[in-house]
Amino acid sequence: MTAGENMARVLEATGIYKLTGNSPVDWELSAYQAGMGELEKDMARLEQELFAQTAPPERLTEWERLFYTQTLPGELPARQGMVTAALAGSREAATLSALEGLIAAAGLTGTVREENGGLVVEAEKQVEITDQEARRLLDRLLPAHLPWELRLRGTERQ
Repeated sequence: MTAGENMARVLEATGIYKLTGNSPVDWELSAYQAGMGELEKDMARLEQELFAQTAPPERLTEWERLFYTQTLPGELPARQGMVTAALAGSREAATLSALEGLIAAAGLTGTVREENGGLVVEAEKQVEITDQEARRLLDRLLPAHLPWELRLRGTERQ
């Protein structure tokens, strides 16, 4: 329900106003609705921009700048997913399964396991992100107290 529709409903419910469409009150409500309609559109757009999961391309670029040094390739949903994964980095305990979800922020899919007191990330790229950028993101998001190694499938040992 729009603000204008709500105002009309409230006025009619008082029993004082009869909104026929041709009264001065109707004309005034129409003017209010026009102004409120633009404000409602702006608020809906702002609400989308507030969250990486729903951000339009021009605002998603701003979110991406928080984490990435390169422009993210790919379709909007994939880019939104990478930024969302980067934002979710510190919300869960650092379990191996949580870390596997985290590597999506680097445009990767794969597994994380413990080996020789550190972590091994075995993954493959889901988007065209540079190896350097993927490593930079993992270095920023993986637990700082653990050494880690990235092994990209289909390439030489990294």
